[in-house]
Amino acid sequence: MQLPLILAIILPFFQRADKLSSIETIAVPAGFDRPVAATGSYSDFLRKLVLKQNKTVYYYTGQPKPNQQATYAVLDLPVRNNSLLQCADAVMLIRASWLFDQQKYEQIHFIATDGTWLNYRDWCKGVRYVLKGKKLLTVRRSAQSVSLENRANLDRFLQQVFAYCGTASLSKQMKRKIPNSIPEAGDVFLQPGHPGHVMLVVDLAKNAKGETIFILLQGFMPAQDIHLVKSVQTHYPQPWQRFSGGSFQTPEWNFPAGSLYQW
Repeated sequence: MQLPLILAIILPFFQRADKLSSIETIAVPAGFDRPVAATGSYSDFLRKLVLKQNKTVYYYTGQPKPNQQATYAVLDLPVRNNSLLQCADAVMLIRASWLFDQQKYEQIHFIATDGTWLNYRDWCKGVRYVLKGKKLLTVRRSAQSVSLENRANLDRFLQQVFAYCGTASLSKQMKRKIPNSIPEAGDVFLQPGHPGHVMLVVDLAKNAKGETIFILLQGFMPAQDIHLVKSVQTHYPQPWQRFSGGSFQTPEWNFPAGSLYQW
């Protein structure tokens, strides 16, 4: 067989193998399988998050991030010109987007650093949140309601969430899991603080031995493209991770023991 014909046959195979379209198209290691995720569940939503073909992480300013070595793939979510969309904000954006898709509008609420709850239903009814000193005041700016079903309204509400919520407040809203728990899709590794950091478990796979591996996503400071990170371990193909309890090392953050949280 002539070389050009051979290349014509095998090159498309390698191109397809490397061309990811969503998280669920990432191959699992041999011996592992993804657990079944119910249609419409948070696990199902996370797996279907779309990935860019360009794996470069850019800051919100449009400049490429100096450290590209930690990145496996980049989510196809707009970050450009939004300086507020950092690590905790990425987690809240994705959670709110799923709730919005499922029309669970009453569950779209986040606690601010000062303890004030920011509620999407209230916001759509004209409520706004104004910072006075170190305390948020709840004020009614408009007597006219806007549509809960309009995604643009959710995005405007989330800008206030990004401004007043962070890792410290997220740790008050989420529940710390018991030590050495196995991560599940939707869980986060979270270290509250100023700054702290949080990373989201977006997919997982299990084998017959009961071992669980998973994929992690992060936003970061300064605001940048939300991306899947590589594992610092070498036990499994990238980007699959394994958590054995205790502290947990990722390419750009080391989480202390007790950092696993769930909604």
